[in-house]
Amino acid sequence: MASSTRNKKNKDKTKKAQKSGGKGALKKKDRRLNRKNADRLDLYQRSVNSPDNDVDFLTEQFEILRGRPLRHLREDFCGTAALAAEFLKRHPENTAEGFDLDPEPIEWGKQRNFSKLEGWPERMTFHLADVRNPADKRPDLTCAQNFSYWCFKTRAELLAYFQSVYADLAPDGAFVVDLYGGPEALHELEEERDIDDGAFTYVWDQQEYQPGTGNYKTAIHFRFRDGSEWENAFEYDWRFWNLCELRDLLFEAGFGEVRPYFEGTDEDDDEDGNGVFEYDEVGENCEAWLGYLISLKGPRSNEIGKR
Repeated sequence: MASSTRNKKNKDKTKKAQKSGGKGALKKKDRRLNRKNADRLDLYQRSVNSPDNDVDFLTEQFEILRGRPLRHLREDFCGTAALAAEFLKRHPENTAEGFDLDPEPIEWGKQRNFSKLEGWPERMTFHLADVRNPADKRPDLTCAQNFSYWCFKTRAELLAYFQSVYADLAPDGAFVVDLYGGPEALHELEEERDIDDGAFTYVWDQQEYQPGTGNYKTAIHFRFRDGSEWENAFEYDWRFWNLCELRDLLFEAGFGEVRPYFEGTDEDDDEDGNGVFEYDEVGENCEAWLGYLISLKGPRSNEIGKR
């Protein structure tokens, strides 16, 4: 599983924490959380995933760009498939497929994210398979979230993945990946964030960047109220891909339109994002920025030049 550094500047989780109440809102079981009794996947999902916001963005943009509802979603590198589960909740006609090589998060996700979804086995298909394999049904939209596609370290590998996505999509389908950039993205640093009113601390650790190769090593640690720590709970050995490289590869893979979306700035703190992503061909040269690329197969959208 990968980590989304949307949590570094934290557009989503901060807002959720503000709604959850003050000190009295901390559940008894959370006060007792420590290295020995914590569930690694639960900690990850509470710290990193924001499926409600992601599904809002994906469904809204697909309908804007394609003029029809998003009904069949493919989630690559799906892990616990929290995003797919949220998508199924939105409409009884929604269906999804998830691809991942690791059975552990898939089985965990079935129990935690899908068990209360009535009839989900008829609407959700899990594939314990390479993401370059085709889906059972052509997706309206395929997404690769949390920079997971950075596992492809060579240009040839990443191009092959993008070509497989293109071939698999519906004739007017869309492909969405998230982005991270800015000078701070390449620094070796740690950033901490309290989760759920201080139940535990999430630590995003940018451990190493090699400018000559693009190799990028990061990790996630968790720290608890009793002083214990889960060091390197998740570790990643990636290549850092920048936006311009990705756009060139997506066009080469066959996509006719590749649209960047950048996060806006919080009106109360110009160093924080506001959680709103808007189409912008240029972007702003911030110390660290987050974004999405939406790549379209088939006809160009009617939105070019309007947003």
